[in-house]
Amino acid sequence: MRTKFICGNWKMNKTAKEAEEFIKDLVKNDFKDVDVLIAPPFTSLDAVKRNSNGKIYVGSQNICKFNDGAYTGEVSGKMLKEFCDYVIIGHSERRTIFSEDYQTIREKILRAFENNLKVILCLGEEAEVREKNKQNDFVKEEILAALDNLDFNRDNLTIAYEPIWAIGTGKTCSSEDAQDMCKFIRHTLSKLNKNESEFIRILYGGSVKGSNAKNLLACPDIDGALVGGASLEAKEFLKIINYKENI
Repeated sequence: MRTKFICGNWKMNKTAKEAEEFIKDLVKNDFKDVDVLIAPPFTSLDAVKRNSNGKIYVGSQNICKFNDGAYTGEVSGKMLKEFCDYVIIGHSERRTIFSEDYQTIREKILRAFENNLKVILCLGEEAEVREKNKQNDFVKEEILAALDNLDFNRDNLTIAYEPIWAIGTGKTCSSEDAQDMCKFIRHTLSKLNKNESEFIRILYGGSVKGSNAKNLLACPDIDGALVGGASLEAKEFLKIINYKENI
């Protein structure tokens, strides 16, 4: 049985003080049968970790592909592991805005694993790919480029499916479409690691809110959510965490 995993990706939001206040408020709640993670900006990692009371996993939104050296502005896995349990790699914004290619993403995964950081690997297709019905081929290529011949398992890897075509576009990814892709991702993982594929958690990351969480998380191959904007408001984030109460 895979425990549900609700992850808040704050992106470039909240100061350290704001993060501290948010986490202190969040940990007053009890989380039942669900794991919770917050991935704040680098400047708030310490505030989140100090105030998590062991109830919340801490994630980094990025990692450098090098362990140390003359790389101004970068933060390495060696530095992050003092504060983090997880690191998000391959997010659509990193791939598109910051031009991270397959090789860069693979190198970041390697650095994370070397430093005993667990990876949340993001995958997903844009509109033109889906319109050509090539989404499975595209996502499979992303998986193979990132993970082929790597030693991944249920303990060090989580997958997050982001339908880029349905984020901020007005288009909707139905729970059926999300389930179909997550099932395909699990099938593809089974070709790389048959013994672990059924245990690796696959998250959905497309504009998840309290109002749609219950339908998405009821799908058999969706094991949680990677939440963006809705994770910035404690009340809305708690609705997603407590999705079972709405079923």
